Amino acid sequence: MKSKRIILMWILIIGIGLLSGCKKGPQKPEGARSVSELLESPVYDTELNIYGQVSLLGELFCPCFELTSGGEKVLVSYGLMVENDGAERPAVSVEGIQDGDHVIVTGELKTAGVHSSLNDFWASKIAEAD
Repeated sequence: MKSKRIILMWILIIGIGLLSGCKKGPQKPEGARSVSELLESPVYDTELNIYGQVSLLGELFCPCFELTSGGEKVLVSYGLMVENDGAERPAVSVEGIQDGDHVIVTGELKTAGVHSSLNDFWASKIAEAD
């Protein structure tokens, strides 16, 4: 009986040690909004920073990916971004970015137009979050 207690105590100590070293996920980057904050109070056609986790990179029929944070998603375009007046924005590199990465995206939430859907986010810069 005493040996079972000792074994259980060691399992508990090891478990606590492993859990204390686990990361809780990235913290909210200073000066950036979560996707849910942006969609709750949308600001269109104004440059700002959003953060979240990348998914569907390279899986959609566009140079774009989904960005998720706060339980909401937005489609982030990083290429083929054409304004209603025909002006094309430069493509943004996603080299080194992959699904599951946490990133900060600088860009603009676009209103629905000729070349965009409601709540498309056009990137001007994409950086990995710390």
